[in-house]
Amino acid sequence: MPHNDHCGSGCGHDHTHNHKTGESSGQPIQVTKNQQDFLHQLGHCRYLPVARFILKDSREEDFISTALAPVFLRSAADDMALVKEAGAFLQELEDRGLITLDYDIPLKEYGYEKYKGSALYAYFCDTVAEGAKKPGFLGDTPELELGSIALTEAGERMAAAHCSHGQHHHE
Repeated sequence: MPHNDHCGSGCGHDHTHNHKTGESSGQPIQVTKNQQDFLHQLGHCRYLPVARFILKDSREEDFISTALAPVFLRSAADDMALVKEAGAFLQELEDRGLITLDYDIPLKEYGYEKYKGSALYAYFCDTVAEGAKKPGFLGDTPELELGSIALTEAGERMAAAHCSHGQHHHE
């Protein structure tokens, strides 16, 4: 089910997942200032776009391999180093139970043009095309899997607790 949009009203999809909450030990979750700022921004936006680069094979129906994930772009010109850094940042937040990275829930009103037209995705497609020319190369079809980022309940509580506004606007 796609989300209605990003940085606006949601579709009502509840994002219930079996992610750890990050609070099972009873200890409060400690985050960096950058992580807190991101959670706060996401609390206001509700959802942000994310993608992953995957390989499929035209000869092997069951073959699928993730080449790069998560991919969160600030600009279509973002390079590999920046994308990997952002990906590690997001993966840590997901591992700590503060966000979900949902590749099966794209943002309905977001066109993902930045992702489709990015230099990094073009490089990925060119690399796959070059590899596909070699005999026995598995993974001859590049694909961009589109998804969304959302806060978990623990992430919502953290974003709300650190909000500089006196309102509870992260619900």
